[in-house]
Amino acid sequence: MIRKPTDPYGAYGMAQGSALSLRQGDSLAFTRAANALEQAAKNGDRTAREQALKRNQLLWTQVQRLLVPDSHPMPAKLRADMLSLSLFVDRQTVKALVSGEAEDMLALVDIDRQVAAGLLE
Repeated sequence: MIRKPTDPYGAYGMAQGSALSLRQGDSLAFTRAANALEQAAKNGDRTAREQALKRNQLLWTQVQRLLVPDSHPMPAKLRADMLSLSLFVDRQTVKALVSGEAEDMLALVDIDRQVAAGLLE
């Protein structure tokens, strides 16, 4: 029996034990989040917009959870930059939830796509 991963985008839950590397799985999660945000911004449906924003927020909460410990192997400067970016994502998510404006969501799409691309470099 195939079990669905609990991760909202599937990539985190499926990366382990699959042909994807961890970085590829992470990149896929950010790409899927960006695609969901972009689609929700285009269709204008409030429920879809809120779901996409909340799922993206869950992804970034995972980033924060993983990067906060000093024991994380990422260089301190890069870790601090990513945590700073995650705080911007938090603020931008609230702004997009309140405003309902597509351009507020598209800023998050750009960030997610850049992070996804950076993970594949």
